[in-house]
Amino acid sequence: MKEVNHDMVSKYLKITLVAVLILSLIVPAIFFSFYNQRDNEIVIELWYTYEGGDVIGEAIAEYELRNPSISINFIEQPSSSWIDKFINVAQTGNAPDIFLAKGSWFGELAELGYIQSLTNFLTPSEEAEYITSGINGLSYNNELWGLPLWFDSILLFYNKDLFDNNAQSYPQENWTSVELLETALNLTNRPEDVYGLSWATISPYMWPAFQYGFDHGPLYQGGDIVVNDTASVNSLEYIYDLKYTHRCVKYDDSSSSATQAFSTDKAGMLIYGGWYIPALNELDVNYGVEVLPTISSTNQRITPMVEVKGWGMSKDTQNPDICYDIVRFLTSASVQENLLTEEYKVPTLKELESSPLVQDEPLILKQMKQIEYSQYYPLDPYYIIYSEFMRAALNFILLDHQDIQATLDEAQQNIEANKDE
Repeated sequence: MKEVNHDMVSKYLKITLVAVLILSLIVPAIFFSFYNQRDNEIVIELWYTYEGGDVIGEAIAEYELRNPSISINFIEQPSSSWIDKFINVAQTGNAPDIFLAKGSWFGELAELGYIQSLTNFLTPSEEAEYITSGINGLSYNNELWGLPLWFDSILLFYNKDLFDNNAQSYPQENWTSVELLETALNLTNRPEDVYGLSWATISPYMWPAFQYGFDHGPLYQGGDIVVNDTASVNSLEYIYDLKYTHRCVKYDDSSSSATQAFSTDKAGMLIYGGWYIPALNELDVNYGVEVLPTISSTNQRITPMVEVKGWGMSKDTQNPDICYDIVRFLTSASVQENLLTEEYKVPTLKELESSPLVQDEPLILKQMKQIEYSQYYPLDPYYIIYSEFMRAALNFILLDHQDIQATLDEAQQNIEANKDE
């Protein structure tokens, strides 16, 4: 029998024990590393408001696939009371890392110090990709507070069936307030509760369009908002006459009543935002859109406000570079193209202005034309003061029949008294 080499056996045993020891350390480490991978992910909270949630949700899923160490908590928020909710969570240091907001909200949040400036993130070459008015629409006090995602403006919608049934020509870009009134009267059938024109007349968001048409100029001028000048009085007299003298405007206590009337053939024309287009398509309403007409007495076009919707970043975020990378991705051409085709959103990237998706879509082109005839929302929180007092004034005038000049004088005094609060 061959003699056993005890030294060799001892050597192999030592090697085996060392290998087992090493494996006993490595395998659990690998296992627990894999098992706890989620604990090592960077979690970003994102608040989303307005239309297009499905598009953004798909884009977020794509971003997470490309960046497996990042998880985005996508939370849809209603627009009502949004600003108050954001301020409440920001006061506790728990604001979302990323959020979508309209321009006027950015100004207030910047003033309160709850959001980050993007000025030092955006390079000159990146800025050149965006339409200049989109960048300007989210800038305040020489700082950029958001990356623009789309433009929203107000249009004149018209019900083709009601027009055809009443032998009326469709609205044209060269229409004036004369054609608007004549057509609204011809479409009005009060016994059937059908009215020629509808919009939220008591909305301070809508009213500046008529101020401008009566030669007031932009809402915000040199740091001031004037609501009691001659142009403002004339614009409200015009609206009041449409409602109570000509009686061709109704269903205007709220946007919901106005849009409901239009979609159910109770209003021949509707002044409302382009965001209503997908809903009308789903309802299979036979409609068209046109830019708002000019006021015949001034030759100035009814000029609504443009809102820029964009992505911002909270001051609370612990991952600003990652957040900026996310918002850049969420304003990319592929995301904006999907919003354009599915939600008819007007893009903010220069490269898309001349794309077939834009040039071959009349509903987008008409919105872009209206934006050319529009004014931009101020980001100054002063606008919020204006909005609060003018909403009350419009109710007093158009629903309670109070004197126009006296009511506007009182609103002006209240706006000025609260300007610096």
